[in-house]
Amino acid sequence: MWATPEERGILATERPRRILPIAALTASLLAACASGPPTIAYPEVTLESVRVTRIVDSKAEVSVGLRLYNPNAMSLPVKSLDYEITLENRPAASGHTVRVDTLPPGGEGKVNIAGRVDIGVVATAMMALGSQLPVAYRLTGTVTVQGWAPIPFSREGKIAVSKFDAAFGSRPR
Repeated sequence: MWATPEERGILATERPRRILPIAALTASLLAACASGPPTIAYPEVTLESVRVTRIVDSKAEVSVGLRLYNPNAMSLPVKSLDYEITLENRPAASGHTVRVDTLPPGGEGKVNIAGRVDIGVVATAMMALGSQLPVAYRLTGTVTVQGWAPIPFSREGKIAVSKFDAAFGSRPR
């Protein structure tokens, strides 16, 4: 027959000592699981340049330069990038690429993507060039990092006239 705790010299308020290591181990495992995976900041995407490479059949072929920045302390293996750009509130270009290098920790990468746009967008941009005013743009899309769901991005701003220089020749002075 089993002896009661009092018969073994253990007070009813004392807990057996073998429970303490098990409780400590359980608590540390729960704490490790509760912290979860590290928090990762989304990569940032900005429009660097828009260049018209040629005009064919009322469409302009453009080269869009995007800059990707990794704000994290670990590298991000970018699998693909989808984007849409409007210039002066008119659809300008959209595209998809799977040719993106891994972004180093705290580093950046550049991506050039080709697309076709309506000649009206080019005309609007040329009018802005003539006035020397920056061209308003909106950039939206998704970046897919290996092992993650697509990460949406959106950025608005104005792109300087100097970013169009090589595309349209020298601008008016």
